[in-house]
Amino acid sequence: MQQPRDDAAARVFCLPFAGTGAGLLRQWPQRVGSVELCRVQLPGRENRIREEPFADFADFAVAAAEGLTPYLDKPYALFGHCMGALLAHRLAVALRGLAVPGPSRLIVSSSLPPHLHPDQRYRPPAPGAEGIYHPSMTDADLADEMRRVARAQSHTGIDPELLPLAVRVLRRDLDMCFRYAPARAEPPGCPITAIGWSRDPDVAPAEMTAWEPYGRVDHHTIDGDKLTFVRAPRALMNVLAECLDTATERQERT
Repeated sequence: MQQPRDDAAARVFCLPFAGTGAGLLRQWPQRVGSVELCRVQLPGRENRIREEPFADFADFAVAAAEGLTPYLDKPYALFGHCMGALLAHRLAVALRGLAVPGPSRLIVSSSLPPHLHPDQRYRPPAPGAEGIYHPSMTDADLADEMRRVARAQSHTGIDPELLPLAVRVLRRDLDMCFRYAPARAEPPGCPITAIGWSRDPDVAPAEMTAWEPYGRVDHHTIDGDKLTFVRAPRALMNVLAECLDTATERQERT
């Protein structure tokens, strides 16, 4: 994660989705107005690729809470897309048990909630669907899809020497997600913003209502497919900023 700046009025901590690192959001601005967008880098990815990736959500939440604690001095939100939404939720729940400020908002995108059975959350990809991974895919299939996504987003491929490590991280992420099955819906302790994408082949916008057992949920549908978010569409940036406007104004009045 880049070092957060002291002059930001609020922060959004952005969690990666399966098999990716902070670099996937290289097209995102560092700020939207006074709200700083902080891309969180997990072990096993990019500049941390030789570190052991997390094997379960509980370990991630403990480590992430500890690492982010110094930067929770401003109103903040947690954002996650696909697997990142599950990470963000698990982190929000963990922060509730600590003597630190909790998030003002949990922002989840293109993800069904964790209490649903993994078979519901992860369906075999439809033919031609881009950016969708499934535990049933072979390592060769995962590698092919990772190359396709990389070319589509950056017009460059993945370094062949690093591809086996990247596939290993992606496989670990998929296995971790598929084993993750909390017995009940755990409220994050803050309002939720649920974002659906109009052409998402994996999670239809209407399915994002499955987050409603977790508390108050505001729903948004943005035009695009499962990978549109990496290009920082203005509609998404507006949602991220608006999620923290009220919290920032409240802090400024105190």
